Amino acid sequence: MPDPASKKKKYKIDFLCEGNIEAFPWKDKFEKMARKLLAEEGKEDNVNIVLCTDEFVREMNKNYRGLDKVTDVLSFEWHEEFPGEEKMLGEIYIARDQVKRQAPEYGNSFFAEMKRVIVHGLLHLSGYDHMKAAERKIMRARECEFLGLDPYKDKESMKNG
Repeated sequence: MPDPASKKKKYKIDFLCEGNIEAFPWKDKFEKMARKLLAEEGKEDNVNIVLCTDEFVREMNKNYRGLDKVTDVLSFEWHEEFPGEEKMLGEIYIARDQVKRQAPEYGNSFFAEMKRVIVHGLLHLSGYDHMKAAERKIMRARECEFLGLDPYKDKESMKNG
């Protein structure tokens, strides 16, 4: 009897590094987590997750969002397909040093904060947003549910970002 998983569409999650960053930590664990979330969201398409310098993310934030400051994670959905290219759900850019700096603010290790920002980015690619309070509440609840966090532990983190 054929394995039901073999019928699933094959897609890639590429973990890339920008600039002087030599390695993306915990790739195997993050890929397993990302595949689980994308399957739950019904968004099983190719994704690039890029670990970047603060400067690179700051420049992207300035160019694409008009905000001249570093942020932890930026997500870009791909809205068009290119002939001869595999379909992409989108790309996620993570500012490594920003994530390291902010991890203690959330009571996280670097690993846990990387998990959080990857989930955050994948949720954006899955259609979630947090520009309005109602959207933010839904997105934060989904993050907490997926990561197994208690949403009442830190009500301030639910309000911000």
